[in-house]
Amino acid sequence: MRLLFLCCLFVGTPLLAAPIQLKLLEWGYLPAGYEQQFADYARANGMEVTVSRVEPLLTDFDSVYRALRTRSADVVMPTSYFYKAHHHPLFKLLLPIDFSRLSHYPELKPTLRNTEYDKQGERSYSVPFIYAMFSLAYDSKQIAQAPTSWQVLADDLPQGQFAVFCDQFEPLLFSVLLSLGKSPALFASGEMLADQPLQQEVERLLTRRLKSSRGFWFNQTNSCEALRQQRLATTWGLELVECNRQNGQQWRIAMVQEGAIYALDALSIARHVKDDPDKLKAAYLLIDFLLSAPLQSRMLVGTPTISGSNRAARPPLTPEEQAVLPERAMPEFDERLLVPALPAHIKNRYKRMVQQALVASGKAELAKQCPWDVEN
Repeated sequence: MRLLFLCCLFVGTPLLAAPIQLKLLEWGYLPAGYEQQFADYARANGMEVTVSRVEPLLTDFDSVYRALRTRSADVVMPTSYFYKAHHHPLFKLLLPIDFSRLSHYPELKPTLRNTEYDKQGERSYSVPFIYAMFSLAYDSKQIAQAPTSWQVLADDLPQGQFAVFCDQFEPLLFSVLLSLGKSPALFASGEMLADQPLQQEVERLLTRRLKSSRGFWFNQTNSCEALRQQRLATTWGLELVECNRQNGQQWRIAMVQEGAIYALDALSIARHVKDDPDKLKAAYLLIDFLLSAPLQSRMLVGTPTISGSNRAARPPLTPEEQAVLPERAMPEFDERLLVPALPAHIKNRYKRMVQQALVASGKAELAKQCPWDVEN
């Protein structure tokens, strides 16, 4: 009789699904406590899911590729040019995105809802998440009129008024081409190499810019000590508020007519996740959570020059943060100005251009401190 009672009891009680564990490979800038916030978000959507951050953090293409190959990550956050780098191997390790499974996808900025960087055929393999602009900045206490072109870095300036970014060589060479008023497509396609007069002019201005510079900066931010000695800067904007505070300066982003250069991080799902329907559902839930305006707004606090993909993600700015932005609104995202994935033969020729300019400018020895891969 008791056995029959227990049998009936279990038949009438729904079994709880086992908790799902997701592994996320990211860069380390997500807001503190996002793991618990996601667990609460998942529970509110009828799932028991926990997310853990993969260590070591994402650092470069190889770290993403390795994590996907070894199934060490379920959701990853590649930078846009990773997708088509090194003959496109990431596409074989990722799932195409079904945007209909993302409730917050319609909230994304229109310019981010039809991208090409992550397409293979008609399929897209990512969702844009966050982007930054590689910009020209000026100390408005020393320069009354905002610069309007990248060309200012090749003008006759007093020596050492700016430093050159060298985590990557692409923004340097790309911005030199843009300063000539040329189409961004000439850089991504390598067509500028087929135009000898244009290539020679780029090389001349590249050498001139390197010669005029005071040296190099890397690891994503200029030091405040370095900015204290400068009137101009190339920057992602991350350090400007703090350096204004420390130095008593008034750094501000300049709106150059050729456009700033963009870097974008995106969200993708590892291909192996398709073998587990519940985990796949949880992966889409995690991406949807990361696309939400509340999460992105928390993440963007204190970073006025960084933008989220959700058009409603606008944390309030302090007066100090507002002061580093241009007087007019920041431009809309423009995919043509993304740092592109370059085919190896084009990338190698661009590297040789940079190497030659470093020698001609007298900056080759100083550039050895840089983490870029110009000599590889």
